[in-house]
Amino acid sequence: MSAEVRELRRQIREWRRGRATRSLVEAIGDAYVAIFSALVIGAMAGNVLINLRVVTADACTSTDCADARGALGWLLGLLGVAAVLAVARLLGPVLAAPAVGSWLLATPLDRVALLRGRLLGTAAVAAVAGALPAAVGGLLAGFPVAAVAWSAVLAALLCVLLVAAAARAQSTAGATIRVLARALGVLLWAGLAAVAAGLAPGSLDSPAPAGLALAAAVVAVAAAVAVVGALRALPRIPRRRLTDGGALLPGLSGALSGLDLTLLFDILLARHWRVHSSVRVVRGRGAGPTALVWREVVRLRRNATLLALLAGALVLPYVAVPLGIGHVLVVVVTLTGFVFGVGLFAGLRVLSRTPSLLRCFPQPASAVRLACLCVPAGVLVLWGLATAPALHAAVGGAWTDALLVALASGVTVAVAAVRWTSSRPPDYRLPLITSPMGAVPTSLYGSVLRGFDVLLLGTIPLLAAPTEVGAAWSVGLCGAVLTFLVSRR
Repeated sequence: MSAEVRELRRQIREWRRGRATRSLVEAIGDAYVAIFSALVIGAMAGNVLINLRVVTADACTSTDCADARGALGWLLGLLGVAAVLAVARLLGPVLAAPAVGSWLLATPLDRVALLRGRLLGTAAVAAVAGALPAAVGGLLAGFPVAAVAWSAVLAALLCVLLVAAAARAQSTAGATIRVLARALGVLLWAGLAAVAAGLAPGSLDSPAPAGLALAAAVVAVAAAVAVVGALRALPRIPRRRLTDGGALLPGLSGALSGLDLTLLFDILLARHWRVHSSVRVVRGRGAGPTALVWREVVRLRRNATLLALLAGALVLPYVAVPLGIGHVLVVVVTLTGFVFGVGLFAGLRVLSRTPSLLRCFPQPASAVRLACLCVPAGVLVLWGLATAPALHAAVGGAWTDALLVALASGVTVAVAAVRWTSSRPPDYRLPLITSPMGAVPTSLYGSVLRGFDVLLLGTIPLLAAPTEVGAAWSVGLCGAVLTFLVSRR
């Protein structure tokens, strides 16, 4: 590190310490509470995972179930690696706050000395984030202890390798990392499809620790070379690409600290359309609500990735069938549809976020909301119907009951997505309560459950009676909720 960078950092440190609002004793106390809480929660989670491993091992008696359980242990680790790469692409992975970009990166200082710590810190966080899903997957799959440890190490090293490759690609405008991310997604989907089709090899149930150790050694060498290359590429990263992720991170952390998941969705949606700001102009069709329906069709055509993800997620209910979970498959269907289908309601979210725009339409508010939700809701209902074979295989009974339960599941998912996207921000005019974050309104904590409450309301009748009676109750309850959501002011 050059003397200029060291001196500049010393001045910034002195400036921050001179304006600190907490003493060292208070900071140590907060750190103690955080570490103790993490240890307690970690011990509880570990105990739950160990007990769940025993329960699943006793319940999984067939060969197909054992093969699927072993394959899912590997796929969960692959999911963690793919998620780390996706977040690295979204944020940088080397990022800097706008203030740092204006004050430090604009100076003729050694950029490697300024950004080396950020890259190594990101790699360390990525290693931990990738190792946890791999360890959990190996533990639930029934791997030996040595195999669980080496699979976690292998996943951590893969995450470091991918983060370093993403940092090196950040200095260029190439599409290598984007292609790699899509390849990982396709590989993950192919593995899930193999499990759903019963083609998972039985050799995945008991991996050899020696083979995992050898693979980890090879990946460690590749990761070290990639990190060295990423460090050498730091001076070539444009300042704009460094500050893009840094400008996004405060908004994401603010939304998460405020437990406002819809605000998190708004931030990511705005980031997506800033990147894809140029679209082909499409002429409108129809008049009144019909024109709004056509705009939703155009919106889906412009963002076909959401449809592709929703279609790919259709494999998840079929993956759960070999595990023999029975009626619980209804929960898998509704949760999967909600997570992957809520992004289809971006138009309704815009109208809910800006009531002044809704009042500009000459139609009543209820007609505008119905026009904006009918296309994505129809897509989710069709998606729910596509899960009917999985529900029939898991629940049994007549095909008519399976079709009606699948239809009710699609309706439940659609109404839950409407509930989530049409939610309003926390009302700070309500009475405030004391929390570690300060004074918060009483509606803040309830905002996290929005959408999931409708999922619970529509899923309970299907769990209690996966027949036409339960489907009728589920559709009736969700219809009443949808009427209220559409007609409210």
